[in-house]
Amino acid sequence: MMRLRFCLRFCFPIVAALVLAGCSAPLPSTDLPPARFVSEAPEFPGFQDYRGIIDLPIKTSGMDQSGIADLAKAAQIDFIFLADRVQPGQGESGSDFGIAGFTNEILFIPGGAFEIGGSEIIGVNLHEPIKPKLAPNDLISAIHDQGGLAIAANPAKFASSADYALADAMEVYSQRSAWLAQNPTALYFRAIFLGTDHFLSGLDLRPDANLALYDRMTAGARVSMLAGMGAPDNMNVLGAKVGTIPQLFLFCTTHLIARARDLAPILEALRLGHSYASFDYLGYVGAFAFFAHAGDTMAMMGDEVRLVPGLLLKTELPAPADRIAMYQNGAEVASAENATTLEFAPKSPGAYRIEAYRSGKLWIMSNPVYIR
Repeated sequence: MMRLRFCLRFCFPIVAALVLAGCSAPLPSTDLPPARFVSEAPEFPGFQDYRGIIDLPIKTSGMDQSGIADLAKAAQIDFIFLADRVQPGQGESGSDFGIAGFTNEILFIPGGAFEIGGSEIIGVNLHEPIKPKLAPNDLISAIHDQGGLAIAANPAKFASSADYALADAMEVYSQRSAWLAQNPTALYFRAIFLGTDHFLSGLDLRPDANLALYDRMTAGARVSMLAGMGAPDNMNVLGAKVGTIPQLFLFCTTHLIARARDLAPILEALRLGHSYASFDYLGYVGAFAFFAHAGDTMAMMGDEVRLVPGLLLKTELPAPADRIAMYQNGAEVASAENATTLEFAPKSPGAYRIEAYRSGKLWIMSNPVYIR
């Protein structure tokens, strides 16, 4: 009885306070600027760093593009690639893919996600019907025929690498996949007893299998690397929603380095791999650079450059990372601790990319520079 009274007196208030914190469902603590400021891309005059969301289905959210745009504006998002799941019998009109252009100052790129075995091919910049149940290569060709780009989502779940060999980009990280890979009960109790940042950190998992497949593919081809969102979960935790669109807009973004925030230059940046992903709950990223230079020659992420004497690879972070690692075809070749820069003189050809970490979690993930 004494133990019971002790628990009721001392333990219950603590649990109640934790539950109240869970009910409030606050946003991540990302330090956004007072207003959206588009940064110039370091080392590349004329290019800007635009923050956005890849792979966003909105039909199940109960919101329209205007409502999503208002949330994106509050999160200082510049663009959104739509990707509602296309079911058999759908995808037969352009309206199934969303409305292209600016809605409430946010650039929307229409698109849809097509199931292929256990994964998906996402078509972006779609405006014409696509027949359902096409074979993977035929689907990608149909996307390309109307000027679109094809993204292979979660490549480790495809039956064969041949199913996505013709894709323009690979979604190596998916928030939705990271969520579904975890125990629902554990997620629920984490949402109750942990703050938003700690809860979201459980979704910040390095996608080892997808990265291995990506590194294998980029050893012989140029393929853009992306991080996607997928559908928000909106898990009900004691009357509060966790895993909401406002929270996830501040969790992870894909950055495209483009000359302007308009359809053509944004699509070109995606196609060329002029991009990187950042987990912004670990620290807001306004600009980041990874490039090769030798004399007057400069090549940014996604570009090719020849291996010549004096060639250097360099990365510049907006703030210190606990650890920066550089990979060549998936093998680590250089690293730095508590640093904002890393420089390396490559000795052999390959696809070189950057990963930066904070508190043991992935913070920034770059596209490669290709040295041939």
